Amino acid sequence: MRTDQAAPALGILGCLAVVVTLALPYLVSTGWGSQLGRYYAAGPLGVGAVLFFALLGVVVFSAGARGRTDATTAAGISLALGVVALLVALLWAVSVSLQPLFGFPASWITDHRWYVVAVTAIIPAAAALYARSVL
Repeated sequence: MRTDQAAPALGILGCLAVVVTLALPYLVSTGWGSQLGRYYAAGPLGVGAVLFFALLGVVVFSAGARGRTDATTAAGISLALGVVALLVALLWAVSVSLQPLFGFPASWITDHRWYVVAVTAIIPAAAALYARSVL
């Protein structure tokens, strides 16, 4: 498979993986909405910005892959979007407090913030591959 086709597909999958990773605590347990809301809103921007950039990334990668946007433009926008999403995820991960989540029924929640960062790193990696393949 050609890299200029595989990279946007990987980017789309990475963006959707971010959405699923962010939704996972809500799906696992009910009744923790207010605590999870405080958890996600922590830090200067909160993790909602990462969700926004991930959803926007799906649109940008799709537009480039389907030829609706020039491939070099889509690759450049997706690279900038991915780097910003990763930086915001890192900022959120280091500033989030786990205090609202004491007693959460799943022990993995303490590492959830780092899972979000790891999955978000897929976006700029795929965008870099995409940019390299179209330039």
